[in-house]
Amino acid sequence: MEVLFFGGSFNPPHLGHRHVIETISKSYPDALLYICPNFVSPFKEGGKQFSSKEIWELCLTEFKGFLSKNVFLWDEEIKKPNTSYTVDSLKTLRVLHPNTKVSLVMGEDNLVSFDKWKSYLEILDMINQIIVVRRVTPYPKEIPVPNFLPQSKVIVLSNPVLPVSSTEIRHIFHGNLVNEYLLPQTKELMLKFLDSKGEGFFNETNS
Repeated sequence: MEVLFFGGSFNPPHLGHRHVIETISKSYPDALLYICPNFVSPFKEGGKQFSSKEIWELCLTEFKGFLSKNVFLWDEEIKKPNTSYTVDSLKTLRVLHPNTKVSLVMGEDNLVSFDKWKSYLEILDMINQIIVVRRVTPYPKEIPVPNFLPQSKVIVLSNPVLPVSSTEIRHIFHGNLVNEYLLPQTKELMLKFLDSKGEGFFNETNS
């Protein structure tokens, strides 16, 4: 059995994240997929629009149709008030699943900056593969693999381009949030959280 780790800020979770989960679930039906939202990312330490509890609730709402005995929403990082690092979460996964291959799921946008991740060389030693799911480069054009990554470690799935991002969503006036990016229940929950804070716009400096 293979274990797959899909981490991120999920601020907020949206259709692009759902697409990753759906693609991975279909491509690796026998694998265990850990979806791991964080509260403080090393690249996004300016704070969050939502509390850790709100992010967790949004993820539960957006992803509940995918959660199963093989697909988990994992609280390893969201429960930490300080910065979370992928290398630490992967170490925990290896303790939970000894003698099991662990692979990292990420979007193409994260591939080019992977050498900026904490202990990225250690991560490469720990994992079986980097599975690239969310494309930016239109298919079938080949996604370039950075020189600092071994070609043998990277596998790119042939899924369609989904340009929507959490950043794009946060830049939209919340009263006119476009429905196609979010499930209706997720949108309703987000607006509830924002209204309780008295906020009319997403803060584009937060992630």
